Amino acid sequence: MEKDKLEHFVRENAAGFNTLEPPAMAWDAIERELPLARKSNIRKLWPYAWKVAAAVLIFASAWMLNDYADMNGKKQTAGDRRESSTNPALNELQDTEAYYTSQITGKQAELQAFASEHPEIIEDLKKEFKEMDKKKAALKNDLEESNADEKVIEAIILSYRVKIEILDEMLQELRRSEGSQMERQTVDTEL
Repeated sequence: MEKDKLEHFVRENAAGFNTLEPPAMAWDAIERELPLARKSNIRKLWPYAWKVAAAVLIFASAWMLNDYADMNGKKQTAGDRRESSTNPALNELQDTEAYYTSQITGKQAELQAFASEHPEIIEDLKKEFKEMDKKKAALKNDLEESNADEKVIEAIILSYRVKIEILDEMLQELRRSEGSQMERQTVDTEL
């Protein structure tokens, strides 16, 4: 019964309800209270796709080069081959070197992609690694002379680990600096 009265009232006064319009200032106040449209921080994937593809290509190339070197041999004499096959420490060292070499190659490719704006970083890194490789070559000579001494093997493995730590630290720093640059750019564009 009450619904009928309300419905009857609304039907009789419908024309009066449709004539009222809010003042223009009301819409301005409502728009000011609405949250600002955020600019999306969706990164374009295309540049990263190229970087990933380059890293994969370098990794695959290093892997194939390693396999090629293994297939052609390393100019060992038959006696050297027998010695290395009978000494499990040398076999383990070769496997470890292959693993660390692939890790270093992958990290260098990733670093190359990040440091394209600062080529001096790559040049300094190459010089440092060249010095480390000279010391590692001396260790390998000691390894041959010491008949696979465990301390020499550990020193060689340590040189690989140091390289990886250096690369990791540089990658973290470059990622951190790139992230802060992106934040500055988004702040600048919002202002």
